[in-house]
Amino acid sequence: MELKNCDDVQQILCSGGTLLDVRTAKEYQNGALARAKNIPLALLPVLARERLNKDQHILIYCHSGARAIMAEKILAGLGFSRITNLGGIHQYRHCNLAC
Repeated sequence: MELKNCDDVQQILCSGGTLLDVRTAKEYQNGALARAKNIPLALLPVLARERLNKDQHILIYCHSGARAIMAEKILAGLGFSRITNLGGIHQYRHCNLAC
């Protein structure tokens, strides 16, 4: 699924989707998108099933997009099917993601 703007992201989140930040805990603490859940990429294979719902749409982002690509592959390998890679945080930092 290709998202074109902030409204698309907001609509998914307000419909029960999960915003997943796969940057390190330190990067997350230094600034994240509103409502984002942090699971660092290195921990994703271990924590995904425990902390994420396979039935929800998951929107993934990182700093520049590279880790989000890897996270997308990890989640797909674990059986998650409703995944969208948002790329880097900077593309959506200006968005109002409140419902």
